Amino acid sequence: MHILVIDDEAAVRQILAAAVTEAGHTVERAGTMADARSKLARGDVDVALCDIKLPDGNGIDLVRESKAARRDTAFIMVTGCASMETAVEALRAGAADFVTKPVHNEEMLHRIAQIEALGGLREQNRTLRRVVSENEPKLYRFTCAGMLEVERLVAKVAPTPSTVLITGESGTGKGIVARMIHELSPRHAGPFLAINCSAIPEHLLESEFFGHAKGAFTSAVNSHKGLFQQAENGTLFLDEIGELPIRLQSKLLNVIEDKEVRPVGGEQVRRVDTRIIAATNRNLQDAVTQGTFRNDLFFRLGMFQIAIPPLRDRQSDIPALVRFLLSRGQPSGVAEALSIDPLAEEVLLAHHWPGNVRELDNVINRARILAEDHCVMIADLPAALLEAARPTGVAGLTSLDAAGTLRDRIRRCEAEILRGTLADAGGDRKLAAQRLGIHLSSLYRKLDEHDFN
Repeated sequence: MHILVIDDEAAVRQILAAAVTEAGHTVERAGTMADARSKLARGDVDVALCDIKLPDGNGIDLVRESKAARRDTAFIMVTGCASMETAVEALRAGAADFVTKPVHNEEMLHRIAQIEALGGLREQNRTLRRVVSENEPKLYRFTCAGMLEVERLVAKVAPTPSTVLITGESGTGKGIVARMIHELSPRHAGPFLAINCSAIPEHLLESEFFGHAKGAFTSAVNSHKGLFQQAENGTLFLDEIGELPIRLQSKLLNVIEDKEVRPVGGEQVRRVDTRIIAATNRNLQDAVTQGTFRNDLFFRLGMFQIAIPPLRDRQSDIPALVRFLLSRGQPSGVAEALSIDPLAEEVLLAHHWPGNVRELDNVINRARILAEDHCVMIADLPAALLEAARPTGVAGLTSLDAAGTLRDRIRRCEAEILRGTLADAGGDRKLAAQRLGIHLSSLYRKLDEHDFN
């Protein structure tokens, strides 16, 4: 860092400058307010060690002037006649610290190091906030009662250290809810590790969870930290907890209750501070009855449960969720967001969604690739959705002739929509394009494709 020593005593300037230089910083000196002002004006001074009483003024005025000019210089005020009133005045003016003469070099260097560390953290925070604001999509707000209750429960449990069990069908977003709990908790600055219990081979589970010592088994050429230690001061999300072998369930229970782990092949017990959030799409109560899941672990994990309703039971969320997913995949620099044709949206509303939000996300990603002119049309949806929507009474699909390939039938559906919209618009193609939510050029192209005159 670049340090400016401001003091009217030459001996003090020399002593402080020597100590700062020896610590690896660059240094300048000033004996008056005027000299200090000219050096501070350059804007390259990181820390100013500033005497309060100077021949031509008060050092606190330099602090005020620097803050008014929006400089990043941190001031450590130095004085031989300390008083509480002077200290308060300096700190209120914006000084970072306050010391009295005689100044001990070790103390001053410690104060400078603290300011340097704080400045580094501030820069990191600014960078992180910039990255997050540039890359994080806008949050989706639920509308159905079931998901509003989920949000309420998340807000209640997040600030506590409680374990949480999240239940729901596959694809409902259990991992997203777990992440929400972590981000709203006091542990949000710590790690969030998400592990699928069914994806780890059974013979590696104990080593992955609790770690292992060097030489614990043939391939253990180095020691390894387990998931509990890796997630220290953070959250460990155990997805598909119902697939965990019963042999590991008892050890998991002991870790949750005792907050200690013993690495495989190790002798030393290690304390861990890791929050556990588990999730399952199975009925764990049935698993307990069948003897495949420990009753005590079930009650320990399930002391606070959050059940996520399937997408078919929250149809009111679908329109806004579709638009959220469309906007989330918007490439940077593209101003016009994708829209969706009303008929295509009607098909999405009519679908049963056995794969829940994950299935909807996949459908939207596919439609985004196929869409033209920034609008998702019915032809951009998967064939299975159209087949499922046809008998449900979705307008524009029920009257189609069942003969021909699926593509032919979709083309006939599109032609029927175009013909009907043009008729309703009295032949005004601009109006028809507006009603269809597409550009006029796109309408002309589609009319050409269908040989409309």
